[in-house]
Amino acid sequence: MKNPASHRPSETNMTPQALVRRAFTALLAVMLLLLGSSTAALAHDAVTGTTPADGSTVATVPAKIEISMSNTPAVIGSEVLVLDSTGTDWSTGSVDVLDTVATQNVRPGAPAGKFTVKWRLVSSDSHPIEGEFSFTATAASTSTAGAAVGAGPIVSVQAQPEAAPEAVQDESAVPWSVIGLMAVLLGLVVALVVVARRRLSKDD
Repeated sequence: MKNPASHRPSETNMTPQALVRRAFTALLAVMLLLLGSSTAALAHDAVTGTTPADGSTVATVPAKIEISMSNTPAVIGSEVLVLDSTGTDWSTGSVDVLDTVATQNVRPGAPAGKFTVKWRLVSSDSHPIEGEFSFTATAASTSTAGAAVGAGPIVSVQAQPEAAPEAVQDESAVPWSVIGLMAVLLGLVVALVVVARRRLSKDD
């Protein structure tokens, strides 16, 4: 009697075509995993917090608005609007960036009430991102205090526009790593094709 186990295909009895199919299936799984991780690396920066916090109530209109990012945003192309309930923009000057915090000064004399902050920042990969948040001030800002607080950060930040070149370095690093991974995967595919052809020639 024939042993039924002898009819079961084993790894050594598999045809070269079947081995190639299995190898390509495993290779495809590795490619999807690597592409998924590279996509996460290419994701844009995100806001980690704001001052004032979204939906919060503060005693007076702050002299400045702060937006914290997961990476250092670029100064050029960034914009923050501080709008009161009538749509009047109380922001003054350009956006100030120090490390991962973008700061927008607020003009003195802003009235009490609800404010909507609409922001547009350029992330470290040079792609613009935007959003908005709101807060409520129970009292108007004082003209003298607002002017005094707003003047300090502008001078310290203007001397630091080197944040923008850093974004160029971050942008170029990731694509080259992805290209390297794809080159390795392509080499594996070529190697598998060569092995399959050799096995086919031996069978012939």
